[in-house]
Amino acid sequence: MWKKVGLLFVLVLAGLVLSVPYWLTPVNAAKWVNRFLVPDFKITLSPAWLWQTTGMELPHASVYSEAGQCYIAEADNLKLHWWNLYRLSAQTLSLDYACLTKLPADEENKTSVNLTALWGWLPEGELDIQSFQLRNADALSVPATQPLLTNPLRLTLNLQPNKATIAAQVQQQSEIIFRLDSALQPLSGGDFLLSGNAAYQPESGQSYLLTFNTSLNQNLLIAPTTGEFSGHWHVPDFSVPTGEFKVKWKEQEGTISATNLTANKPLLDVPVHFSAERLEIKKGLAYWDFDGDQPLKAFVDLTLNMPKEGWFPMTSDVDILLQSFGQLGKGEMVISGEKGEISPERIYVPLKGRGDLRYGNTVAYTNLTFNAGGNFEDPFVHFRPGSIFKMDNEFDETKLHVRLPLNDILVGRFGLEGRLQALLQGSTPQFSNIDLKLDGQAREFIAGLKTVFSIRDKRQKLRRIENIVLNRWDWSVRGSAVWKALKTPLKVKGAGFWEGDHVELTTLHADSGNVDTAGVKIPKIELELKDRLRWNYTENHLRGLMQARADWVEFDYGGRFIRPVFGVGVDGKSISDFNLAGDLKAGMLGPLDVRAHYGDNKMVGKIAWNEQSARVFQPLFPYKWEWRIHRGTIKGETDFIIDENGVLMDGDLNVRNGEISLPDGEIKGIRIQFPFRYHNYQLSANRKPIQVSMRSLRLGALSIDDAKMTVQGDYPYSTAKPFKLRNIFLRAFDGTVEIPRLNFPQTRISEVKLHGIDVDKVLGMADYHHLTLKGRINASLPFWLNDHDCVICNGTIEQAETLYLKLGDELVTGLKSGGWTESILADLVQEMNLESLNASVNLAPDGVMNLKSQITGYNPQKKSHNPITLNYNHRENMYELWSMIDYGSQFEQNLEYQLNQ
Repeated sequence: MWKKVGLLFVLVLAGLVLSVPYWLTPVNAAKWVNRFLVPDFKITLSPAWLWQTTGMELPHASVYSEAGQCYIAEADNLKLHWWNLYRLSAQTLSLDYACLTKLPADEENKTSVNLTALWGWLPEGELDIQSFQLRNADALSVPATQPLLTNPLRLTLNLQPNKATIAAQVQQQSEIIFRLDSALQPLSGGDFLLSGNAAYQPESGQSYLLTFNTSLNQNLLIAPTTGEFSGHWHVPDFSVPTGEFKVKWKEQEGTISATNLTANKPLLDVPVHFSAERLEIKKGLAYWDFDGDQPLKAFVDLTLNMPKEGWFPMTSDVDILLQSFGQLGKGEMVISGEKGEISPERIYVPLKGRGDLRYGNTVAYTNLTFNAGGNFEDPFVHFRPGSIFKMDNEFDETKLHVRLPLNDILVGRFGLEGRLQALLQGSTPQFSNIDLKLDGQAREFIAGLKTVFSIRDKRQKLRRIENIVLNRWDWSVRGSAVWKALKTPLKVKGAGFWEGDHVELTTLHADSGNVDTAGVKIPKIELELKDRLRWNYTENHLRGLMQARADWVEFDYGGRFIRPVFGVGVDGKSISDFNLAGDLKAGMLGPLDVRAHYGDNKMVGKIAWNEQSARVFQPLFPYKWEWRIHRGTIKGETDFIIDENGVLMDGDLNVRNGEISLPDGEIKGIRIQFPFRYHNYQLSANRKPIQVSMRSLRLGALSIDDAKMTVQGDYPYSTAKPFKLRNIFLRAFDGTVEIPRLNFPQTRISEVKLHGIDVDKVLGMADYHHLTLKGRINASLPFWLNDHDCVICNGTIEQAETLYLKLGDELVTGLKSGGWTESILADLVQEMNLESLNASVNLAPDGVMNLKSQITGYNPQKKSHNPITLNYNHRENMYELWSMIDYGSQFEQNLEYQLNQ
């Protein structure tokens, strides 16, 4: 009915303006017209005409609906031009769509419009509307057509005896985004020809073109017998960026076709047969293209049965076979339904969907019972109980199974409504035995698909429950998994929502089981969300704050960290592109500042450790060791990369002025410069050597000063990547000890070089009082540390200066008691200056030492200084001897240590 009203308004208004200004005022004209419009409508005109040199103008006119209690149409500055009495113009004309929808339907007077009669009744002339606006039409708006409804339309209608033309254009700012040119012509035989073209460019880089040509019966309710529509689109962000379509028919046969011009592949090829009784599609084909493949193909059979009179209600039968193609073969899904009913007021089409869909390495299984319902303005799909959608996906080391129960889910124009669940099971490279469930309530939830669904106007009061948030899915998440790297179960629970264009995780708590792997023990790891994690995917913004903590971390040698806590904040564009900043603490240890960026499937960042007391490392020394850190500082920093290849760290660690007391000794003046590179459990120092030095070291009876060495290589080590000690140097017994090189594993023999060792200090350490030996020696001791017949192999000892030897009284007495010969020998060697000492030494793996020596010297107490040559062999277990030597010293130092404690 409202269509007739709009047409009536234009015609009556044109007639009034053309004929009555000479004998009737606008007020009287409105009263006269309203006699024919009551009680449904009322027209209101300005009080008087405005007479100008260019024409006669009416400032305002409006049509009011009594039924809707609203203005249907309003026009401003209507003007009849003197120089062309057949031209009527209006500065603005607006129609209120919301008001039109309130008009009552006239079911009793559904008469057809006779186009021939209307053509003969229309006057010759021109109507020019500079700005036409359809108000309150948000219900019609979708993003693609929004610019057409929000910008004014310029409309020109030209009526001639043999042709009518309509030209329209929409301008947005300074650009014309829509243009229409069309013509209507009468043909011989009573039919009419409608033709034209339209162009639409809503955004830069997008374009839509339409060309049409169709015949019209003089009875507009009778379908056209011939016609053709063709179009072209270019939308870079669309899955088919460039394409074209064509619809054409003649008599009772027609075709609908579409082509993907980007890939040069077909999209639609649908033959249509129609008659007065039904419209039929038999073996219609539809194709869809994903990522350059063609995995989806549809075979469509559709029958729409017409009623005996009019167009509605129709009944429908439909059968659709969907074929999909992937790496796992071909999938087929059948959608079918019978005895559906379609009318303007109601749609009810019961459907079933069974089968599987395949794409790439993904297989989706469907078991759906649903019906299409609602009406043309507000259609929906209602899934019945038992409907379920399942999906299996496998790639690389990931295997996932997803279940979506769709019981009583309603999918309508404004989104999904109802209880929405998602169940996820499977495994990834990081986790196995994944079992997660999201469960919550969806309220007109569109899942970000703005091109598919509409968004309800917030000002519309269309909900029974006030203040309810729309386009939202509130959910809780609960589940478990096994953390592969730590070999421990993980339990997760939390809650969040997806609203509009952002997803928020409001609470999250995850607990691991006990961790015992790779020499590390942790009783439990707790992960908690400290501030909500929010991701706005349209604004590309992600932010949140999390914390991981444990009671302790213990290493298999006995050391541990106490109460480690890692707090981290994230801020970025998305879950695949963000920055993080945080700190790691463990008791007094730390904080270690962490800064990183995650993007392109890898995390790149830096860890910085400001200088602090080395005493924070005390827990790393097991209690049973009884090592105590007294002083020193430590600091460091490292760059790191975490990606599909693992963890890579490149940094420096520095210890200064360290001091440690041990149960049987102490270490002072510790200094370590530790440049390192770590990659997947492999520690290396090849770029720059590690420098280690100690001012003093005391272990039991052994005292060492000024020890230093450089370290290079890899740990854990192998033959191909050895761990290398270089330039080991220390001062002991008033001499020096050097080891030029030592590799682990040891593939060639190494050597200890002794220079200027004070023998008297060695005997003093051994607390050996049976003889006195003064002077210095040098030695070269080649050695193996494992898996050889000897530990020291053919070592040599020689004097560095003249040695003085004096036997103790007890030893001399013992020698003389052996007989006359022994008495003479004891008298000769009781005191000697040694001019030459050469010895060879070998040490077996069991600790047995064999010493063979040749000594040349003289007794300084004998005036003759006759040379004396001795061959001396000695055999003793050095491990047992060291234990005996060290016992007394350890007792003394342990007592001192305990008193200090």
